[in-house]
Amino acid sequence: MAIYEEVLTWADRLPPWRRDALRRLCTQGEWHDADLDEILDLAKQHHGLESALDPAPQPIPFARDHFPAEANQDATVVLTSLHTLVNVGQIPNDQTLDFQPQGLNIAYGGNGTGKSGYARVLKQACRARSPGTVYANAYDPDFSQLTPSATISFELDGIPDQALWSGQRDHVSRHEIRGISVFDGDCARDYLQSRQAATFQPVALTYLQQLANGLSQALSPRLQAEIDGLAVNVTPFNVIPADTDAGRAVHPISSTTNLARARALSELTADEQAELARLPEEISEADPTAKATLLDNAATRVEELSAAIEGAASVVSDEAIDTVQAAHQRLSDAEAAERSASALLQAEDTTPLLPGTGQGPWAFLFNAAREYSNRAAYPDQVFPVTDEGAQCVLCQQELTPAAKDRLQRFDHYVKNTASEAAQAARNSWQQLVRDLEHATVTFTVSQVMSESLRGRIDTLPDDIRIFQEDLLSRLQWLRTAVANGEWQDKPMYRGVNPTAQTRSVADNLRSEATALRANLDATALAAKRLRLKELEARRLLSEHIGSIARVVGNLDRKAKLERCLEDIGNTRRITLFAGQLAKTYISEALAGQMNDELRRLDLYHIHAGISSTGNAGSVRLGIFLSDSQLDPHLVLSEAEQRMCALAYFFAELHQSGSSSGIVFDDPVSSLDHSHRTGVARRIVEESAVRQVIVFTHDAVFFGELTTLCGDAGQTPSVKSISYRAEGPGYIDAGLPYDMRRYRERIAHHHADQDLIANNFNNPPGDEERLAIRNAYDDLRVTIEVGIEDTILNETVVRFRDNISVGRLNGVMTVEDAEYCEVQRLHAKCCRNVRAHSHAAGQQRAVTQPAELLQDINAVNALFRDIRRRRNR
Repeated sequence: MAIYEEVLTWADRLPPWRRDALRRLCTQGEWHDADLDEILDLAKQHHGLESALDPAPQPIPFARDHFPAEANQDATVVLTSLHTLVNVGQIPNDQTLDFQPQGLNIAYGGNGTGKSGYARVLKQACRARSPGTVYANAYDPDFSQLTPSATISFELDGIPDQALWSGQRDHVSRHEIRGISVFDGDCARDYLQSRQAATFQPVALTYLQQLANGLSQALSPRLQAEIDGLAVNVTPFNVIPADTDAGRAVHPISSTTNLARARALSELTADEQAELARLPEEISEADPTAKATLLDNAATRVEELSAAIEGAASVVSDEAIDTVQAAHQRLSDAEAAERSASALLQAEDTTPLLPGTGQGPWAFLFNAAREYSNRAAYPDQVFPVTDEGAQCVLCQQELTPAAKDRLQRFDHYVKNTASEAAQAARNSWQQLVRDLEHATVTFTVSQVMSESLRGRIDTLPDDIRIFQEDLLSRLQWLRTAVANGEWQDKPMYRGVNPTAQTRSVADNLRSEATALRANLDATALAAKRLRLKELEARRLLSEHIGSIARVVGNLDRKAKLERCLEDIGNTRRITLFAGQLAKTYISEALAGQMNDELRRLDLYHIHAGISSTGNAGSVRLGIFLSDSQLDPHLVLSEAEQRMCALAYFFAELHQSGSSSGIVFDDPVSSLDHSHRTGVARRIVEESAVRQVIVFTHDAVFFGELTTLCGDAGQTPSVKSISYRAEGPGYIDAGLPYDMRRYRERIAHHHADQDLIANNFNNPPGDEERLAIRNAYDDLRVTIEVGIEDTILNETVVRFRDNISVGRLNGVMTVEDAEYCEVQRLHAKCCRNVRAHSHAAGQQRAVTQPAELLQDINAVNALFRDIRRRRNR
């Protein structure tokens, strides 16, 4: 137990929750889901969080009583019996499984006989490396309320004692029986600390590694998920100004936020609520700036309306109409002068000219010809070009003298003032017509502005409406006059132009705004605004205080959970300590002892050795295969790895110097016959120096054990565990009936015959016929077993895979009379059993019980005489 003494001293420096986790691991061999829930709850409590379980678990520190099973030389412990099993599967509570304190004890039972129930109790009570679970009767309606228990009788250094084992959670069985070492399939897998590396180590180191890495892997994801699920977003609370009392009370929001002060500020009295409702109006009254700005804005809109009215009026004003009419008159005068000049041009030409020559369109055409000549046809000559060979720029024919003269006269005419003046008048008029077509005299007055203006001058909105109607009427008249040249009946205004009145309203608004700004009390206004800001911040705080409290609580919980997560993941101290222990307890001596055990188990191709790892300088006991290019776990079969685990079990046992008992539960499961023989031989060898208890369902292995014990001059204690009509778990001394020798079976035949005779009715019915048939069927097996025992001297025995050559000298020669008797008895058995079909017409009579007794005695006498003859 030296390694656990070191662990115990070191564990005092661990936090209570981790010491409790170590306790559970050492007493149970693993953590169940409920354990992990409680360990996590304890870790949270350690970091200031309230327990989520009811009742709240309390840490139980790791102590000496919690040491797991480990062989040691301090004392010798042997088991003497296992009895009073209560709620252990369906095993009855009146059965006792006795053990001899020295040598081999074999408890044989087939599948489903209850054998595993007895073995599991011992694994739990002795705290095996992988103790497993003992279940109550699964068929009991109150299964979940049942607690398995049992009583274990043992001797400590020869002194009898008893221990009560209970399956109740956190029950700690007597520490004395921890000296019993247990090995089974689960333990074998646990001994193989890393299947991938094929390494072995003391269970204390395995537990420390689980305490570090295993616990972190199991709990860290759960903690991280809880942390990630906490609502800690503080962004919605930024609406509370940070430069107010309310803001300073909560910002920055953290786990240390003073919620008491925040709650106090969030509660507005009735007076404060009334003040909050009143202040905006007071500020509005005390602060003329906002009102002045409104007045300025209103003045701007009225000024814009005044400008729109003025612009619309200018389109159809008397001055504008007079200007249009004057332009029309100038056009008429210019065109009249142009016509006179055109007539003169006609008179000067001997050839009649086309109508309109010299007037508007013709002048446009002539000027276009001038521009073409100057730009393209004759760019370097002055228009009109009338030199020899010159062509007309319009008809492209050579100019005749008459044409040249006419062209010169036309040019002179166009350059004449009348023609140019007429063209200028036409251009001006056409522009006026286009402007008038696009002119507008409409403007918009909104309902709000109309009401505002009415508040200033009651008649002003109506004046504006009438004036706009007059403007539209005058515009329509003007367009008509322009079209037909009729300038009579010009519409008159029905009222005055409202421009001056609207401008006056705008000026008044500006004046009022200026006057308001002049009356500003900045100090008082600033105080009111600050008060409003504070009250508004407190109102916002009152709306969010519940959410803020939850976030603060979540932030506090998050901080504690993160500390807990860091604590769970901080495993370096454990890893370093495990590495130090490994250097001490995984030695070359242990490796050498394991190599001895491997050879004793006929595993000569496997070698154990010490190797270092990068894990804090730790060392491990590993498996090596000579010349193998692959890792051992890729080469060794599952059976070979199980044999390696068994070798390590015996090596640890030898290194401990222990003389206490050991227990095996189906140690050869999945092993072939050669490995099975090696295990049987090793167990029998060990039983010569200590108590060995073997639970097995393997008949061949059972035969190996008993044969090897006989060869070694040992007498094993054999118990049979069977399933009866009442259920499983019934114990009988000696071999199972089917494996007993003929002399033991004869006694059973007598008892069975007596029972049949007492219940036999004549004439016999089906029940009597069946009982006799079963009795002869069993008697036939006894004859065959007698041949093995007596005639063949157990040289060849069922359930044994070898021939005992050393017993050949006892094989008997069968005399004729003995042969005939064997034949007779065997034939009679065959006639009475169901295995042989008989003709229905034979109507064979049922053998009477007295005749059955004679045949039993005849079988007994036959083999008794043969045995006597051999012993002479």
